[in-house]
Amino acid sequence: MIHLTRYLLRQYIRSQKYFAPVVMYIIAMLLIYSYQPNPVADSYSVTAMLLFFGSAWLGLTVMNAEPAGQIQLLVLHAGNRRKVILGQLWCTSLMQCALVVITVLYPVMFGMFERPPSGGEWMMAWSGHLALSLLGLAVSLFFQKSYIPRLSRSLPGLIVMLLLSFVQGSLASHLPDWLQWLSKVLPPAFYLVREMMLFEEAKWVTVLLPILWAVIYAFVLFSVHIWLAERRDLRS
Repeated sequence: MIHLTRYLLRQYIRSQKYFAPVVMYIIAMLLIYSYQPNPVADSYSVTAMLLFFGSAWLGLTVMNAEPAGQIQLLVLHAGNRRKVILGQLWCTSLMQCALVVITVLYPVMFGMFERPPSGGEWMMAWSGHLALSLLGLAVSLFFQKSYIPRLSRSLPGLIVMLLLSFVQGSLASHLPDWLQWLSKVLPPAFYLVREMMLFEEAKWVTVLLPILWAVIYAFVLFSVHIWLAERRDLRS
């Protein structure tokens, strides 16, 4: 698995498909901190929201990096498709972890905040960014070319899904009773970002629950994707 992940990561870096999502995310983050001092919780909640979008974009480029023929060769060498999928997920997660480290440490190291983050804010920042990066990756899985062959169709669909994830609160108030379930099945990014923005040291549990919800939601999507991919292999 280590060799497979290393190969996928090396091939992805050589393809330079990471350039657009990574550079755009870093530019957006630098713009947020272009004025100082900044409030800790508000700033981290905004960068976490941006990371959700950036991780989805990054995940889509990783999943679409290898052509179908090359994927089939990787499946033959690895023994099954599950290992290849896990390798892709590890490859993307490593890059996302690097973005999380940059996002959380940059404003502290360069004095962008009005005060040093407290212990609770540190925990909120690390766990919130990691959870939203996982959630963004999980959502992007179902918009890769193995599900939707044309990027002209998959990319708008992904953007709409990501945007809907942040209007759950207002969406619920505008839907009729028999459609309220739609606001519940969307990725819970809105609730996590809201609790990060309203974070209070004494109410850590209020942000912990959305974090757990986001992580569980992401792993459910990972499991569904792996199951669907293995079923396609059995049918072929």
